[in-house]
Amino acid sequence: MITTNETDQPGVTAFELPSDTEIQIRRTVAAPRALVFDCYTKPEHLPHWMTGPPGWTMPVCEIDLRPGGAYRYVLRGEGDAEMTLTGVFQEVERPLRIVATESWGPGWPETVNTVSFAAFGSHTSVTTLVRYPSQEARDAALRSGMREGLEAGFASLEAYAEGVDLPPVPEMRLELVPVPVADVDRAVAFYVDLLGFGLDHDIQPGNGSRVTQLTPPGSACSIVLYKDLPGLDLPVGTLRGLHLVVADIHRSRELLLARGVALGGVDDLGGILYCAFADPDGNTWLLQQVTRG
Repeated sequence: MITTNETDQPGVTAFELPSDTEIQIRRTVAAPRALVFDCYTKPEHLPHWMTGPPGWTMPVCEIDLRPGGAYRYVLRGEGDAEMTLTGVFQEVERPLRIVATESWGPGWPETVNTVSFAAFGSHTSVTTLVRYPSQEARDAALRSGMREGLEAGFASLEAYAEGVDLPPVPEMRLELVPVPVADVDRAVAFYVDLLGFGLDHDIQPGNGSRVTQLTPPGSACSIVLYKDLPGLDLPVGTLRGLHLVVADIHRSRELLLARGVALGGVDDLGGILYCAFADPDGNTWLLQQVTRG
């Protein structure tokens, strides 16, 4: 009989019975969440660890990872031994959660399994909630050697994940933030004449659109004022809370007030100082100063 284990340490599987028709399994895996999610959902990973009893393999692994998409795994052992696992994905939220039905074929009840992935540093807590159609079906699963099979599966997952790396992350720089405006000329007057942004480019490609790029003093990131640019459909004046980090928020506020910018007061949110203002179209900005380390 499976007993409840309240521990949740790496390498330990915890089993709980939240209701008469459910089993919850929790295991912390020593691998990052994105990799663990991929190991559960990609055909290039799954057959390397979810193979069933010792000596078995998974020669067939078909996955259509989307709500309504199906999966099919065929496990084979010695001789003619074979098991087929099928189901349909109901929810897929990469890399947080999967909800899917699961069926092992005739004689086995269909279950609904919810698998959640929580990141804890470089480790991942995997919680699987298995919902059975009845208490009898749940209890039969508890007597079937389920715990031993899951323990072996998790051990295989951890051994496999230890030798697998995620694809490298490409270098990325945030350089341009689109700002939707109704009148580009009016916006340029505000950002250049009042705020003191530098005008980098002001181009009209000839299709009725206009691309105007400006950069705040000392910033590596710029903004682009736009109206009717293809692919950019944020309503005018709906951009909220762009941050301009300053060394001295009170001095910066005084200087901008002297240039004609209407700013609010300085708010102290526990050592982080903010001062709000808006452009003529209603897009909002915040001066920010962090005063504690």
